[in-house]
Amino acid sequence: MCLVLFWYGATSEVPWLFLLAWWVLALVAAAAGYAAWNRSGLSLHLAVRNTVIVAGSPAEQLPEQVLQRGPIPAPVFEGDGFGLEIAIQSSRGARGPVWALGLVGDRSISAGTGLVPKGGWSRVEALPALRRGPVAAQEWRIQTSDPLGFFFGRRPASDSEIAMILPRFTSLAGRRETREMETNLAAPRAGSGNELFGIREYRPGDSLRRIHWRSSARHGELVVREYEPPGMRTLAIVLDPMPASRDIADQMARIAASEAWDCIKEGGRVVISAPGLEPSQSPHDLWSQLEWLARYPDLP
Repeated sequence: MCLVLFWYGATSEVPWLFLLAWWVLALVAAAAGYAAWNRSGLSLHLAVRNTVIVAGSPAEQLPEQVLQRGPIPAPVFEGDGFGLEIAIQSSRGARGPVWALGLVGDRSISAGTGLVPKGGWSRVEALPALRRGPVAAQEWRIQTSDPLGFFFGRRPASDSEIAMILPRFTSLAGRRETREMETNLAAPRAGSGNELFGIREYRPGDSLRRIHWRSSARHGELVVREYEPPGMRTLAIVLDPMPASRDIADQMARIAASEAWDCIKEGGRVVISAPGLEPSQSPHDLWSQLEWLARYPDLP
């Protein structure tokens, strides 16, 4: 455009066209300098905020002490929603205009502002319920320009994992046939809780159902049956390493999570594995088992 103005000014001998050409050239140079300055000192941060718990979510049923040991800021289960905070920080004073664009899962998200103050700028984008598994932020970039839109700059951000969608589960203990347990104390030796360990004399407070009448008649005094205390329950869950479909894998993860929760809440140990895949860690920790199931079958 400047060259056109200079050419017209030279052929028509109109002096003010030369002045206009110099003004346009100065404006373009200023826009280029501003665009270069605007690209510096910016950084992008993504985080989960404002988890939305839906009816029937395990987060409604878990005890508070268990939730406190869960992911921060809060666990996200299948069906739950959450807000994605898109934050742009500036280390060199106010900047703008600035945009952030990228993918979360398979969803394209963009957010922008005309001014990023010195303290930074953020926006929360509501995300609906996502499928079980890790949620990756990919192909994110910061885009800047000058106020007139002559020049654009683009800076890529590194890919990251921003959330883990855990499988839904519920307690299955109430649906099983109730089994009488003589004691709930764990012992170093194994036992089912109904194996006879021996007999001893009757003591006040013993259950009358434990009286062994034949031995009592032979000894001339009341004696009771003494049972082996049950050992610590250990649950091993083995899954198919190559489920036929993603839907089948989701259902297997939900059932395994339900069984694991019933075992752990009773003080037991859980190990989840699949042939060819690394087993789960921390057998007493519910969240370790849920994370393993959230990644299943895409595990190392």
